[in-house]
Amino acid sequence: MNGSGSSTGFALARKSNNGNDPIHTTWCGIDVVLTDNCHPSKSKKSGHIDELTTPKDQAAHSEKLTRHESWRRTSSSLGDDYGWLRKLDLRSDTPSINEIRDWSFDVLKFEETALIGVFIEMLEYYDLFEKFQLDKKTLERYCQEVMDRHQKDCYYQKLDIQREGVVEERKADVLCEYHNWYHAVSCSHVSFLFLTLGGADAFLSPLERFCIIMGALIHDLDHPGTNNDFEVKRSTPLAKLYGNDAVLERHAINMGLNMCQENPDLDWLNSFDQDDCEYVKHFLSESVLATDPARHADVVNEALSFVEKGPKDYRTNSNPDVSESDDEPSSSMTHFNSDDPTHRLFLGKLILHSADISNPLHVSFEVASDWAIRVITEFSRQAEKEKQLQLPITAFMDGLDSQVKIAKVQIGFFRFMVQPLYHTIGILFSNLAVLEEWGEKNCVGYQMIIDEHDEKQNDGKSGEP
Repeated sequence: MNGSGSSTGFALARKSNNGNDPIHTTWCGIDVVLTDNCHPSKSKKSGHIDELTTPKDQAAHSEKLTRHESWRRTSSSLGDDYGWLRKLDLRSDTPSINEIRDWSFDVLKFEETALIGVFIEMLEYYDLFEKFQLDKKTLERYCQEVMDRHQKDCYYQKLDIQREGVVEERKADVLCEYHNWYHAVSCSHVSFLFLTLGGADAFLSPLERFCIIMGALIHDLDHPGTNNDFEVKRSTPLAKLYGNDAVLERHAINMGLNMCQENPDLDWLNSFDQDDCEYVKHFLSESVLATDPARHADVVNEALSFVEKGPKDYRTNSNPDVSESDDEPSSSMTHFNSDDPTHRLFLGKLILHSADISNPLHVSFEVASDWAIRVITEFSRQAEKEKQLQLPITAFMDGLDSQVKIAKVQIGFFRFMVQPLYHTIGILFSNLAVLEEWGEKNCVGYQMIIDEHDEKQNDGKSGEP
């Protein structure tokens, strides 16, 4: 399995001249940047995965929960989820803001409708309903519609794909195991934690905080479970409409904003005056576009440029809407200038893109591996569709039919995409440095699976006559 002509799925584009230079590489067809300590030959050694514990014990709260005999999904198209896809009794209550404002929070433990309350709680935390006279019922209805428009099955039309007589039928039982409502709320939640626990809110206005939380919620709206390249290879109407550029992201933005225009009962945009409304559309759209994997290198490079410039003394603050974060010690030395709109827009891009690929960093290996099997299921399905339609097969999505192969993909994804970004984030926001450590811990869990498999194979060989 490889995406760029090498067995590990990456190809080195240029070597570092010294120990401090970033290394530019390609991972599964995506340009990425490795900082020196993220080079595969310099990976950290971590302890046993069981050494990691969640930050807070919520046993007292769990006694009050109402549980239902509802289940997520009990099998995958892989034929075996290896026990990574948890079978959960789903909570129907709305969690408290203290639960939400914690890295151990797990959206997968809740029924779909309960997560609407999570979004509302995050907006209430910043008093955004009062600040902008937002109607809570309108936002709740909008969230319900966003939930309904996330796919449980693919949206392909019957005649959308025809190649040499091959026609793809719409299948009602095809799930979006990863790019669904749960991922949307997860991305919004992690963005919220970047703002609150990470301290990024100190540089952003209330309007921009709203854009980040809302943008994260809609960033994959109506996602089909396949990627932009799949749309482009099939020359779909969406690919043609958006000129083969960030196809699914642009589709999500347009759908999310058009919902307000098409239905007055969903129109939260009318709470803003004309100037603020245009600003929301711009800031939200640019932030969502940054979640396109093709823009990963741009986000990492820009983040590195802030690191290289170093913290500065931005003493004047002419933006009255920007306030000090309660979680970040007051300091005049920062990497970002809250008076500079380009700095604030980059933070929107950085937060949404980082949240979008944050699942490998969850504090719990059990949760991280649950997300992993979901995205792998979608990968495998896309590879099968490409074979059926006689399209070029996305190499890194093909043949993921064993624990070991999936574990290797997860380690590779962390090393060559997630870690370089989050190592840089840890420098820009010291409160977020722990996320890279949790990613390392999860890699230990995957490596244990690989090592155990290798040991069994070696034992088998040693026992041969």
